[in-house]
Amino acid sequence: ILQLLYSFWSTWPIMKGIFLLLLTLLLCIYHLDAFLSNPYHPRTRTLQSFNFQAHADDGKLGMEDIVWKLRPPHGTGLWKRITLRFASNAVRVDSMLKGVDPPFCLCPKGGQAVLEAHIQKGGKIGKFGISTLRGPPAPEINDSVEELFGIELAGRSVFSGALIYMFIEPEYRKKGVGELALEVISVIHAVQGCDVTLLVADDDGSGKLVKWYEEHGFKQAPKLQDMLGSPNGKFGVTMIGGTNQQISPACKLKWW
Repeated sequence: ILQLLYSFWSTWPIMKGIFLLLLTLLLCIYHLDAFLSNPYHPRTRTLQSFNFQAHADDGKLGMEDIVWKLRPPHGTGLWKRITLRFASNAVRVDSMLKGVDPPFCLCPKGGQAVLEAHIQKGGKIGKFGISTLRGPPAPEINDSVEELFGIELAGRSVFSGALIYMFIEPEYRKKGVGELALEVISVIHAVQGCDVTLLVADDDGSGKLVKWYEEHGFKQAPKLQDMLGSPNGKFGVTMIGGTNQQISPACKLKWW
């Protein structure tokens, strides 16, 4: 049977073309359901954008020093990771055939993703858990935006994303990696149609982490403590910051 199939495959080149065409179609059909759509183009934001000023001075890394990789969350099975890889390359091939640039960012379906920071010689130096689905509007978020940012929403709804955790390798802390990550995460959330990024800052009551986030555009949002699962500050201080649709041209974000 194998010999017959091989003979059939060798004798009928047209079947090879049909097989490859079907494989391409299957990959294209899959990639349509592999990633979240991002139909949100630059528009007037509900909140002012925050431009993070992180530069490669005083020993700090710059955006050009880091490659950002958007990965499915921990616990994603091997088969899912393999099919996502096929799907992402199908998107890139499709963009190449159409003569257009591939999307800046595609988030894998599932609601969460991990943003990894890599440098050429040091490998992975940080990872950041983020939500990829925009959260539904909530009165607590709208009230916080109006009070903290002095914006009259006039009935408009505010949509949110979340920064779940941040981890930076000890030897790369205080080198600007966190600031750069906030900039990339802000753009990813903006692409997904989020107006704000929410987080819970847990610094064991020292106030240092809260101050650091405040220096980068976030504000304490006490009305969100219960909503974000940290009543009375049990797990940290809830904070809110506006998303940003502009990113440095030096940013290298890989989602494949």
